[in-house]
Amino acid sequence: MSLGGMQGRSEKIDAVYDAELQMDDYLLANYVDKSGGVVNLYMSWYNSQRKGEAVHSPRSCLPGGGWQIKEFGQQDIPGATINGQLLRVNRVVVELGTERQLVYYWFQQRGRVIDNEFAVKWYLFWDALTRHRTDGALVRLIVPLPPSEDISVADRQLTRFAAYVAGDLTRFVPN
Repeated sequence: MSLGGMQGRSEKIDAVYDAELQMDDYLLANYVDKSGGVVNLYMSWYNSQRKGEAVHSPRSCLPGGGWQIKEFGQQDIPGATINGQLLRVNRVVVELGTERQLVYYWFQQRGRVIDNEFAVKWYLFWDALTRHRTDGALVRLIVPLPPSEDISVADRQLTRFAAYVAGDLTRFVPN
């Protein structure tokens, strides 16, 4: 629960979401740095993905929870690699009422880092046929965006934290 100088505190997912998502394992934790900055980390793991039991993309789940997507794109994380591949994340700004958040997420599946939901589905199909594997994970990072804060501050915070996560992730997500 210590990552990049930040201390984490794990949390439990509400039973209703746990039952709906049908994950084999997950981590939900808030990491706090010395200045009080918080990063929420959520990782879900599926031993085998199939209809009804597969990674749920934040691109559809966040709006399902009432959040509106205000910005969506991809961003490379300088110096962060997973299995020799540069970490590229989906970067999303969401709003719900007066609250705003910056979200980074990616899919880590069978040795690949994927930032596209359609590619996730394709490789799931392809790997089931050719590798007889459908395991995979979703990694999502969130920081709140205070009204007066420049979004570049949050981007720097998530970029640093994503690099720490990427450096440690292959110990937990098999290739």
